[in-house]
Amino acid sequence: MWNLGYRLSADHHGNGYATELASAAVERAHAVDPARPVIAYLVEHNRASARVAEKAGLALVHRTADAGNPDPSVQRLVYADRPLTGAQLASAAG
Repeated sequence: MWNLGYRLSADHHGNGYATELASAAVERAHAVDPARPVIAYLVEHNRASARVAEKAGLALVHRTADAGNPDPSVQRLVYADRPLTGAQLASAAG
């Protein structure tokens, strides 16, 4: 699977850069290997990242506890550009 990840400094938030980067990355991943799913991991309280994933064409496919997080209430989300097989989901969900 392709793992979509990015990090921008706070002074660059809110300018659309993350959406532009994520959309270009998904487009390129589809061009290079269209059979390979694109996924993104994020924590549930990060709504800005969820919006970026959705704008890039990904949808929520899995929600689980964020293993190893010192706050046991934090949920880990997996977004993907397509439904995942059981094996792919097991790999993505870790």
